[in-house]
Amino acid sequence: MESVSSVFSMLLLAVIVFETVINMRVRQAVRGSRQRYLLMTQRRILSWTVNVGFLLQGIIGFFLGQPLAVVSVIFGVCLAYLEIKNHKDDDDWFNGRMKKIWKSVRKAFTVRIRVPSPSSAPSPVFG
Repeated sequence: MESVSSVFSMLLLAVIVFETVINMRVRQAVRGSRQRYLLMTQRRILSWTVNVGFLLQGIIGFFLGQPLAVVSVIFGVCLAYLEIKNHKDDDDWFNGRMKKIWKSVRKAFTVRIRVPSPSSAPSPVFG
């Protein structure tokens, strides 16, 4: 089971390195360009992958009895908090997506009452 934990740690390290490379390319891209849009979307996906990876690593380590598993969980929660707090105005695919999702959910669950139109009644002229 220790080999699973070490393989997971190596995969997490590879994702962190890849996220760092993407983040360096984002800083060079022009704000509002398509390249920045794509890079910021990739960075957001990789960042949340790292956050979830730290949380999973901590949970798996907790069940394996590793003494520092709690540190990994705390680190994952802190990273998630910083991701939510610091990246609200990024120009990526996820910008404003939550508002659109909630709007469609509200629209799906609203009750619509059909009022019969007056044109369905028989005409007094043509009886």
